[in-house]
Amino acid sequence: MFEKETKKIKNTSQVGLWGSAAVVILAALFLYASPWRFPMQSEYVNRWMLIVGSVLAVLSLSMALLVIRKQVPRLRQTEGLGAKLAGYAGYIQSLYLSILAVVVVLCLMTMISNQNVLLMLAMVTVLMLILAYPNIYKVKVDLGLTDEEMKSLYGDRYIVEQKDEK
Repeated sequence: MFEKETKKIKNTSQVGLWGSAAVVILAALFLYASPWRFPMQSEYVNRWMLIVGSVLAVLSLSMALLVIRKQVPRLRQTEGLGAKLAGYAGYIQSLYLSILAVVVVLCLMTMISNQNVLLMLAMVTVLMLILAYPNIYKVKVDLGLTDEEMKSLYGDRYIVEQKDEK
């Protein structure tokens, strides 16, 4: 019934996370193991690339944290499971794909300017994606779903918490 939304959440988050991780690994390999280098830029250009890359990383992480902080409570208060899942899928798609684009830009700037700091900032950005990854239990908490709703969404993959009654 809601398989389309749950697949969209899963696929988009995996593309964003694993794509970002792959781009960072490829940039690190290019920077440290490759015999090829881009022509050296002037000191002025390198300095501005470092400043712009740092500002881009900080702004994208701030944007992501602000979106998480504002959007999740708003989605939790939405009426209806379908509306909650559709909103959550759109939220995950915009968050993960925009961060993937930021990581690609940071890695390109890293390779062009040979600035290791930009690679570190790209790694921190990927770490934020790992921490915000929407597994089935995080989806339950983020959307405030009941055990019955989770069973209807994920079936046997969702394990109900056993509560001790005394």
